[in-house]
Amino acid sequence: MQQVVYVANPVSGLIHVFALMEDELVPLQQVQTGGEVQPLVISPDKRWLHAGVRPDFMVQSYPIQTDGRLGEPSSAPLAGSASHTCTDAQGRLFFAASYAFNHVSVSPMNAAGRVQAPHQRIDELMAAHSVTLLTDDQGHQELLVACLKEDLIRRFTLGDDDLLAPHPLGDIHTATGAGPRHLAQHPTNGDIYCLNELDGTLNRYHREADGHIRARESLDMLPAGYEGNRWGADIHSTPDGRFLYTSERASSLLTLFGIDQETGALTPFAHFPTEPCPRGFAIDHSGHALIVTGQDSQDVALHRIAPATGQLSLASRQPVGKGAMWVRVLNLDGCPA
Repeated sequence: MQQVVYVANPVSGLIHVFALMEDELVPLQQVQTGGEVQPLVISPDKRWLHAGVRPDFMVQSYPIQTDGRLGEPSSAPLAGSASHTCTDAQGRLFFAASYAFNHVSVSPMNAAGRVQAPHQRIDELMAAHSVTLLTDDQGHQELLVACLKEDLIRRFTLGDDDLLAPHPLGDIHTATGAGPRHLAQHPTNGDIYCLNELDGTLNRYHREADGHIRARESLDMLPAGYEGNRWGADIHSTPDGRFLYTSERASSLLTLFGIDQETGALTPFAHFPTEPCPRGFAIDHSGHALIVTGQDSQDVALHRIAPATGQLSLASRQPVGKGAMWVRVLNLDGCPA
């Protein structure tokens, strides 16, 4: 499996491109975006890397070359600074959550796959921190927007007109003061995970056959007896659905949860020190590597994942400059020539 890692640094304005080898990240390219580059998303067809850039409030669409390097981008305006982005399942629409401007926007893509100017904006989503697309067995798509200051995960249906509308089943409530931030999906069992930034907890929900999303459990991300500040950041599961990881910035810890393969129940297994103030991370497509950045670090770290236990071990680091925040991994196998 050939894989490429993209790391965005808003301080330097660079996107770092690495080849992912067994135990190291090999530098391939550095791309200057000309602004504070933050959220990254790879298109479903693997042809494009879309990068949100501020303060000019735009998205830059970079064509991905056969070796993973990035070509010359096109740019399109956004309605505000993007804190998190995703696409629809077909790669026809681009969604951006704006924490600072309290909205989510929808942008079409042209036939080539380049993002265009937004055609919809939904306001009054207080501290909209992330956007996550769900697709059911019938191909119906909905968008979840984690609104940190509302303690709500807003639900929207996606219509045939490519517009979002409030979901008829309503929104998902978290605990008061939890601060929902990032979401992740189990690859097969229908569970949805929510990392709460302000209280350092992890919620597990399940989407039922009738479309309702119901809470199943809530767990602490931090070790028993921890009394420091809480500042949750990111969450991802392994491709096989056996392990789930979270990052917490105040403690500079990664937490490993085991996922019961029959019930979906979560069990906290271990905590691992990593880069100072770990902001963003990603898990590779083999499930054998976890790549993490730190807001107070100069490096990106590669941790190996033990296949049987999910335990992490530090393999190597690469410099990316202080403040790197986003990590995305592309599997080059099957990419268009």
